[in-house]
Amino acid sequence: MSPVLSPSPFARFRSEADVTQAVLAEKAGVDQSRISRIEKGEAPSQAEADKLLDALSQLGSKRAADFKAYTAKQWLHVEPPSFWNPELACLETAEETLSGIAEFLESDERPWPLRRQIERHREALQRASTFLTRLDHNLAFIGDMGVGKSTAISFIFDLLIPPALADKPINRPILETGGGGTTICEVHIKRGPEFGISIVPMTETELRELVADFCTAKWLGLNGDKRENGEVLNVSREADRAIRNMAGLNRRRQTLDGKVTWHDPVTDLARSCSTEEEFRTHVLGLMNIDARTCREIWYDSSTRQNPMEWVTESFKEVNNGRLKDVSLPRNIDLIIPDFGRSFGEFTISVIDTKGVDDVAVREDLDARLKDPRTTIVFSSRFNDAPGTSTRILLQHMRETFSEKLDSGKVSVLALPRAGEARAMKDDSGEPALTDAEGYEFKRIQVESELSTDGLSSVPMIFFNVESDAPEQIRQELFEQISQMRKAVEARLFDLCAAVQEIIENHEAEALNAAIEEVANRLRTFLDGNRRLGAREKLAYAEALSTVRGVRYASTLWAATRRKGEYSGLNIVHLIGVGAARDAKLRSDAWSIGFDAFIKSLKADNDLQLASRTIDQIAVSAQSARASFLETAQRAAVEVYREPLTQAPVWPVCAGEWGQGSGFKLRVANHLEKWFTSQSKLKDILEDVLESLWERSVIEPLLKVSQHNGTDEPPSDTNVVSLPERRSA
Repeated sequence: MSPVLSPSPFARFRSEADVTQAVLAEKAGVDQSRISRIEKGEAPSQAEADKLLDALSQLGSKRAADFKAYTAKQWLHVEPPSFWNPELACLETAEETLSGIAEFLESDERPWPLRRQIERHREALQRASTFLTRLDHNLAFIGDMGVGKSTAISFIFDLLIPPALADKPINRPILETGGGGTTICEVHIKRGPEFGISIVPMTETELRELVADFCTAKWLGLNGDKRENGEVLNVSREADRAIRNMAGLNRRRQTLDGKVTWHDPVTDLARSCSTEEEFRTHVLGLMNIDARTCREIWYDSSTRQNPMEWVTESFKEVNNGRLKDVSLPRNIDLIIPDFGRSFGEFTISVIDTKGVDDVAVREDLDARLKDPRTTIVFSSRFNDAPGTSTRILLQHMRETFSEKLDSGKVSVLALPRAGEARAMKDDSGEPALTDAEGYEFKRIQVESELSTDGLSSVPMIFFNVESDAPEQIRQELFEQISQMRKAVEARLFDLCAAVQEIIENHEAEALNAAIEEVANRLRTFLDGNRRLGAREKLAYAEALSTVRGVRYASTLWAATRRKGEYSGLNIVHLIGVGAARDAKLRSDAWSIGFDAFIKSLKADNDLQLASRTIDQIAVSAQSARASFLETAQRAAVEVYREPLTQAPVWPVCAGEWGQGSGFKLRVANHLEKWFTSQSKLKDILEDVLESLWERSVIEPLLKVSQHNGTDEPPSDTNVVSLPERRSA
């Protein structure tokens, strides 16, 4: 494959050389009008491109000649990257290395230990190259509700209406802000051709379930006011507000005898109905769900309204359910022309997640934590840093994944308000003299706290929206993405070096003997350390612990009404989390033993020629274990989802509301009895985990050490094969 010839580089190279179109036209022998059309987007012929690039190179463009060589290059093994990709040189090395591998493997006479190593390196090279070829990444902001996350995002990324259109600076953000409970769903900010808003709506089932919760809560409040330890049933503030707006049931201010009161039409409607079902039918009818089919809204420049002001107002309308043709959103995309241009060639999407108000290990947040293309920005108030949800989720990553916390994956963003930084004190009790000094005091404090939890090396960033420069914060966040990419780049270069060493020295008997000895010792280790360790924790223990510790009983109540699969508390997802944590505990001893085995190989002077091979085996084992942990989580979900969601336990659990204090404990007890009665599900999951361990970790490593290995890539370990379910 050859790179796609883009017209845009010619204008960039001409600007770099600081010449006009007329000068370039004369030098290249190409009509100036033709150059103008090419720079505006018309594709040049190859002959025209060559003339222009040669002329630009002669006129002083430093990269024009490089671009000409780039366009002529054939990419057979790696997807052609952008010329502007910062890892282009690395990817070119990967392409050359993969070509060398293909040529090396054409000969059946290559020694088998070398073939096995080369095959393994090829697979790893292809994965790393795919990651680096893409230039899209996400920055996901996660934090407790009300910490100022949306405000910070708006100021950091210049998502602001002009100063003249706001009464004060703090009211300039285009993202709706408040004291928490403001944004109804996850919001994505991304680059696009024009200003617009794209809506992914809730499914009809999700919407009807939410409205049912709303109606049941209001109905119970009027008919007995059943409470749980003083807690009244209700949906979230943002959902309550949106449903009222969609149904035209907003509370109205009234003044009687000089006293201001609020009239609630929802109460009137409920009192006029004889049953909850009738009440719910009326609310759904008022919402007119079938007419809410609009999925996109675009800015109309003819209105002469400032486009950022339009985005602000339109987002607020969508977020609060005020548009008659738009349904409740599952997520919202704000499309801003030129968004993220400060990140250069990268396409960066910023994600404002729903604030954490109860359960932190939510399914939506877990997906962000595991996405290799997403950098997480844990956000917190300055005085509370690192924040409750941050600590919980960092602990979750440590206990569930094999993710390194200093690889650019995560950072902590503390959001100080005026005076908070200077209120920090040093060891002698003296307050900070400057904000910068206060930030440093807080950094030391947070690092000490996280280190106590075994969570050291998490970078900290500070941003006061009223006084700090957003450009610096953007650069620090981009450095996190760069660090992620540099780690993969370093891995790719190491792989290329290991491959090159084998290819260049494949006839050397000493190298062959060393690699074969490594393979033999690896096989011996795996033969003696093949089995996954014994079960440490039941997969569903995490779910039961969360149920007992949930902050709001109404969150658990909503989950019981959805058979355990609620966005705020997904029992099935937590079973998967529990399985992954158990899998990590069970494989820890093997991992420690394998690390010791690798160190013994590295310490053997007779194996020094195979040092790079040993290093790559160690990295492969780490990658294989990470894949196993991820698949273990998915396997537990697949084993338990159908039986659990179809179990008769849920109506019993939901019916516990209003039966006196102890709702959470009673629900947990019902669920524990059900889980205990399903012993065969535990056996099924155990069979699956042992099979996954063999396929994900042992077999790929054995392939490196076996003479009769195949040239075919290993089976996809991300595909979970379940044994036939035995009746429970």
